[in-house]
Amino acid sequence: MKDIFEFTIMIHENLSEHVVDSFIAFIENNSVFWGGGYSENQINGGLYIDESVDININDFIKEFLTFFLHQEIKIDKIEINIEDFYSHSFEYDDFMKIHSSMPVHIGYWEV
Repeated sequence: MKDIFEFTIMIHENLSEHVVDSFIAFIENNSVFWGGGYSENQINGGLYIDESVDININDFIKEFLTFFLHQEIKIDKIEINIEDFYSHSFEYDDFMKIHSSMPVHIGYWEV
């Protein structure tokens, strides 16, 4: 398995089972695995892919954020720490030009 990123999404209200089930369907549809959990006001964990699968980190992060922004929840904060391998190809400046008003912090971590 290859690490993609770790994330924490803090929400302002109770997280419904529907959002969690929809998230699981979203990541499975993208051939991604989730190791994490959730509580009433957050969802977090790490996302992984099979060694044989390659993803475009820029497209996947946009899809990931779009998924949560289209849910009927108020997001307080999103933190994403991209695995070092993918952080080199992540176009941070381009992303921030488009999404500067979002409560998103993107960093990286070395495995």
